[in-house]
Amino acid sequence: MNLHSNIATQPDHVSDALVRDFNPYNLPGLVNGFSDDIHALWKTIQDDYPDIFWTPQNGGHWVVTRYQEMAQLTTDPARFSNLEPFVPKGVIPHTGPSQMDAPEHGPFRKLVSQAFTPALLSKAGVRARAAAVDIIDTLRPQGRCDFVQDFAGIMPVVTFLNLLGMSEEDAPYLLDLAKRNVPGQDTMEAAAAETHAYIADLIRDRQARPGDDFVSMLVSAQVMGRDLTPTERHNVVQLVVTGGLETVMNTTSFAMVHFARNPKIQRELRENPDLHEGAVDEITRRFGTSNIARLAKCDTQLCGATIREGDQVLGIYPLSGLDERVNPDPMRFDPRRSHRRHLNFGSGPHTCLGARLARREIRIFLEEWIGKMPDCRIAEGTSPKMAAGLINTVRGFYLEWDPA
Repeated sequence: MNLHSNIATQPDHVSDALVRDFNPYNLPGLVNGFSDDIHALWKTIQDDYPDIFWTPQNGGHWVVTRYQEMAQLTTDPARFSNLEPFVPKGVIPHTGPSQMDAPEHGPFRKLVSQAFTPALLSKAGVRARAAAVDIIDTLRPQGRCDFVQDFAGIMPVVTFLNLLGMSEEDAPYLLDLAKRNVPGQDTMEAAAAETHAYIADLIRDRQARPGDDFVSMLVSAQVMGRDLTPTERHNVVQLVVTGGLETVMNTTSFAMVHFARNPKIQRELRENPDLHEGAVDEITRRFGTSNIARLAKCDTQLCGATIREGDQVLGIYPLSGLDERVNPDPMRFDPRRSHRRHLNFGSGPHTCLGARLARREIRIFLEEWIGKMPDCRIAEGTSPKMAAGLINTVRGFYLEWDPA
C-alpha cells in the first residue's frame, strides 16, 4: 500500500501559513525508516511546527501537537467523530466499537468492557507476573537479550490471551501479525488478510465448541436487544483480540531504552519500590504510542484554525505528555513528578478500556525486571530501531548486563 502518493490539493479554507509537508509515516530525521529516539523526533515537530497545521499528505488532514487541542478532540463528541480514526481515511477497515459514535458506541463498549472486570484483571495480573518471572529466570544467566522479542513481546501478549481465554501458544504468531499489519509497511495487506482469516477461524471454532471464555461470550452476545450481525461479530472479536497486543510491548520497550541509557533511573527504582506507582504514571506520560484522528462533524474552530465539516484531524497523542505547557521539563523522566497530564490512554467516551490492565503490566515490569535484574545497558555495537506511524513502535532493541 503506497501511502505517499495520496497528495491532496490545499482547500480554500486552509491558510498558507498553516501548511506543512508532513507525513506521520516518514518523519524528518528518520534514517532508512528508523530512529533511535522516536519521541525526540516527535518533540522536534511539536517545537518547530504550528500547534495546528494542515498537510497535503495522505489525502490531506490537520495535525495537532498540543495537549489542549487534543483534549478537545477526545472530549467533545458533538464536534469530533471517531468514525475515521486512522490516516489516511480507509487505510484500516472498520473495526467496530473503536470507530463508532453515540448512541451505538455505548452498548458495544459495555459489551467489550466485560473483559476488564476487577476479577479478570486480577487473574490476568497473576499470569503476567508468572510469565515475567519465568522469562527473567531464563534470560538472566545469558547476559544479553532482544528485549522486544524476549520479554516485552511475550509477557503482555500471553497475559492478554489468558484474559480472553485463548491459547497462549498463539502469542508469537499474533504478535508477528500485529507487527506486520501496520499502515506504511509493505506487509500490511497480506497481514490484514491473515488477521481476518485467523479471526474468522476463531469465531467458527467458538461457535462449534463454545466455552466459558470471553471470546465465546462475544460470539453469542447481543447488543441493543438483538444478535450481533456477522460483520459486527467479526469486528468486535478482532478488536478485542488484536487491540491489546502491541501497546504495552512498545511502552515498556520505550521505557527500557531510556532506562538503559540512564542507569541511575534503574538503581533509583530498584532501591525505592515506593516510587513504582509514580513510575507507572511517568512511563505512560513519557512514552506514548498511538496517533489517532477525529473527523469534524461540523464547521468549527480549533486553535484559531478554521476546520470544515468532514476534515480529518490527527492528534499526536504521545506529544500530549511531552507538552511543556502542561508538564514542565517534559523530556525528563521523574517518578516523583506531580500533576502529570497526558492523553495516552485517551479521554472521554473512547478512553482505553485496557488502561487498567496496561498499568498492571507496567507495574509488574518495574517490580520484576527493574527490581530484580542487574543494571542493563544497550548492547555494544547495536542501536534501538524505532518507527513512527499510527503506532510508534520499537522494532529491535538489544540489552546486555553482567550475569554475575
